[in-house]
Amino acid sequence: MWLLIVPLIIVLVVVLSVGTLTAALFGALGGNWPWLLIAAGVWMFWHEDGRHRNRRRQQQAWRTIAVSSKPRQDRKAESAKRPEPAPQEPVKIDSLRKPELPIDMQVKVEQIRRKVEVLLTYADRFPPFSKDLYLVRQTASEYLPRTINAYLALPPQSAERPLAGDGKTPRQELKAQLDLLDAKLDEIAQDLQRQDVDRLLANRQFLEERFGKASA
Repeated sequence: MWLLIVPLIIVLVVVLSVGTLTAALFGALGGNWPWLLIAAGVWMFWHEDGRHRNRRRQQQAWRTIAVSSKPRQDRKAESAKRPEPAPQEPVKIDSLRKPELPIDMQVKVEQIRRKVEVLLTYADRFPPFSKDLYLVRQTASEYLPRTINAYLALPPQSAERPLAGDGKTPRQELKAQLDLLDAKLDEIAQDLQRQDVDRLLANRQFLEERFGKASA
């Protein structure tokens, strides 16, 4: 009998405590308890909306997995329906090859550049406003590069074809122009050496005249 009365007393005490706390809470809130109910309703609505969003995201994820897990045969059939791209024409290797000078022409170009460098080291030996010194500098900065670029601008397959006019091939014409530049540099070097010899002889004549007068 006591075993049945004790649980009933405990339940009764809990109910009275909850009722007392509820009455005290409403008494503390006074006229603000409707706002509490509204806030609770808003919170329940927001919580239920979040669960609905999560459920919708899970459904979209399952749909994506189902689409990606189609049989390979279906994907092959879909790819077979797609139009094949038009075949591209093979690129010619000759059109991609960078043009370059023949080996003998490269040797000639390096020879001309070396002569220009040597002559420029004697720039102080030229007379003021020297035309020869001007030609040496122009050969390095303009004449030689323009000659090389004019040849490299031609198609590679036309290097051995005769040009209109004298019938020379582009390679022969390039060699002739390089020989012209090389010959001019040799001429300038010889003139510079001749001037040095003349200057040395003039100095000898000056010394002979000076020492001849001194001895007299």
